[in-house]
Amino acid sequence: MACGTDPTVPAPLSAEPSAPVAVVEPIPAGALPGRAAAPVALDAGTLAEDAVDVSSLEALLQGAGFVGGTQRQFSRMGAGRRRIVARVLAFETPAGAGRYLAWLEGNAADVIGKAKANEDLEVPAGGTVYEHAPNPCCHSETRIFLAAWRRGPNVVTLQVDGPAARASAVPELLSELDAAV
Repeated sequence: MACGTDPTVPAPLSAEPSAPVAVVEPIPAGALPGRAAAPVALDAGTLAEDAVDVSSLEALLQGAGFVGGTQRQFSRMGAGRRRIVARVLAFETPAGAGRYLAWLEGNAADVIGKAKANEDLEVPAGGTVYEHAPNPCCHSETRIFLAAWRRGPNVVTLQVDGPAARASAVPELLSELDAAV
């Protein structure tokens, strides 16, 4: 990730959805701490914008039976700026959800920049936390955590970033989100 880019700025939504979005129950506004934004429905085209190779991820999602998703952002300014983006992504089968998780394992850097798995942080259902450490030469870059796990045919993800993003807060946030969805 180039210095000066801001991974905390969400990608713009697609103007035209690639397919009708299945209704996935929104993540509750009280699921996580911070000011909750309105829920956003996710289609394959919008979710594929996470990738460097958008068309390949969109094809994988379609082949994996992605049916729709929901996202809610939570922000906090007091005690340091922190942003949390929680998602629930629904697939037709658990195997389809597993295909997406396998893609994410090989492409976490596409989503959050140079990343490695953080083995010290436990994730529900045997998932993984990827961590992007800021470049010390770039004062505007922040630490980013991206966790992902599967619950049946659903994938749950949690991204935490901003100057106040701390590894010590991640386990409790994961537990809270897992309990809420």
